[in-house]
Amino acid sequence: MSSKRGGRIVSRGRGGRGRGGGRDTNRRHVNIRSGGGDAMGDDGNYPRICISNLPRTVDKSDLMEFLKSKSYQPNLNFKGFEFKNTKLFLAVEGSENIPALVSLTGIRYGGVKLIVSQEDSNSVNTRVVFNGNKGSQKQFKDSQTKLSANRQLKHIEEHITNTYTNSPNKEVIDFSYLHSTKELDFNDNKTLRQVFRLISEKCEKAITVSFSHNNINTLSSFKLMIRYSLDHVINFNFDSNKISDVNELDSLTDLSLRELVFTNNPIAQLPNYRMEVARKFPDLLILDGVPIGPEDFPPSPIPPLRPNYCDSQERQQFAFRFLEKYFTTFDKSREEIIKAYTEDSKFSMTFMADSSTLPMRGSTKAYQRNNRNLKKPFDDIKKTQLLFSGYDNIYNFFKVYPVTSHYLASSVIDTFLAPGSSLLNVVIHGHYLETTFNSKRSYDRTFILAPSQPGSEASKGGWEAVILNEQLHVRPYVRLPRLEPVTQPIANITVPVGAEMETLINDFAVYTKLKPEFAKECLSLSGWDKSKALETFQNLKANNQIPADYFVA
Repeated sequence: MSSKRGGRIVSRGRGGRGRGGGRDTNRRHVNIRSGGGDAMGDDGNYPRICISNLPRTVDKSDLMEFLKSKSYQPNLNFKGFEFKNTKLFLAVEGSENIPALVSLTGIRYGGVKLIVSQEDSNSVNTRVVFNGNKGSQKQFKDSQTKLSANRQLKHIEEHITNTYTNSPNKEVIDFSYLHSTKELDFNDNKTLRQVFRLISEKCEKAITVSFSHNNINTLSSFKLMIRYSLDHVINFNFDSNKISDVNELDSLTDLSLRELVFTNNPIAQLPNYRMEVARKFPDLLILDGVPIGPEDFPPSPIPPLRPNYCDSQERQQFAFRFLEKYFTTFDKSREEIIKAYTEDSKFSMTFMADSSTLPMRGSTKAYQRNNRNLKKPFDDIKKTQLLFSGYDNIYNFFKVYPVTSHYLASSVIDTFLAPGSSLLNVVIHGHYLETTFNSKRSYDRTFILAPSQPGSEASKGGWEAVILNEQLHVRPYVRLPRLEPVTQPIANITVPVGAEMETLINDFAVYTKLKPEFAKECLSLSGWDKSKALETFQNLKANNQIPADYFVA
């Protein structure tokens, strides 16, 4: 029911007592007093402003007076209000008053900065006037929102089916022009959540996504990508949008991107545009169709970081094969990882938290409980307990370790022989996704490997090496800086063949007393230059860096 007071319609809810009566259960809902309008009734012909970032509690009457005072509009009349999705909508009598109110955005009220904007008339197709109870209004709004969301989801699914599922090209998915043809708002979180979810479910082979010509002015919602399995997407096309602030790119920096397109955006006209983009995306290869090159970086006296280090191409390939098998097994069937360890293997972990992980939540607790940081005041018993010995204890720790998905493509891997031994050191720096919590972490992992023995469980399980010692350090996610390849002139190396190679190896082995296979390796690393190989041999021998079993007994 409703009654008419002073020319205004006042809604009565079930069991309510009209405006001003009844108990208010919404902490932000406060009645608007005389001259301040009513809950949205006959406001359909008035423009509205939207106020967001409200204090936890707010008196609407006080807020109205505050806006009148600060906008220097003492005769301003508000004709109605609506509180929706943590935002307050106010109907304003006289569109000439809107600019003065919108200019107040950023002003402090109740200890927070208010955000004031004019409601987009295109976002509301029909204003329905309710004089009934508030429950009916809420049910209608909820049903309209659900209907709109379902219609939007249907549009996206149909587009993916027509342009991707039924297309022979599975590497590209194109959402161009959907803002105008399907009325999709790619600045909206809900829209992009649906897009990202559908890409992860239906477009697993897509590596390039185009959002060109979609009136995009912010990339803030693209931070949501990290919550979905979308690391296969490495190229984005934002051509002909309205991105103007280089800081918007920070929303994409968690992604390992190879190509970006921002042509026909205001951002592309900014000074040092290419340098800023290249700095933010270390893995980026192409920007606006032009490869990233040295000219895109300012001169620096500090030499650039170099990629993977290895003391032997053969050992590097061995390490790559081992790591690929290890992390695939670790991510998908961790129970099989036990075969890569021995009864004498050792494992320990350290963990570094940052302010964003406090207080401890989710996986952070598991890391903290097993953190063997020797700088912490542990007693000897605790230190010993956190050093896991043998494959059973190591596997028991892995069972409580968060579920992960490692990305080797963006890792840095160093391989080299341990001094004075035939053991292989493998050090990897990279990141992984905790699939349960949708959060990324960086890690540093050091393995000491020994060849697996023929007929051993490791060998039967396809492991070329076993892990004697492993140390894992987990830390907050940080993108690796851009790595520059080492540019060295390629020397013309003449590799001997047949009898010539065999003679050279035998002569060098006799002279150095090395076993033939190690004599061959030394010559190969020295470019088959006997003088260089001999110099290398003498230096290593003088520093006691050649294992005894390399020599003929």
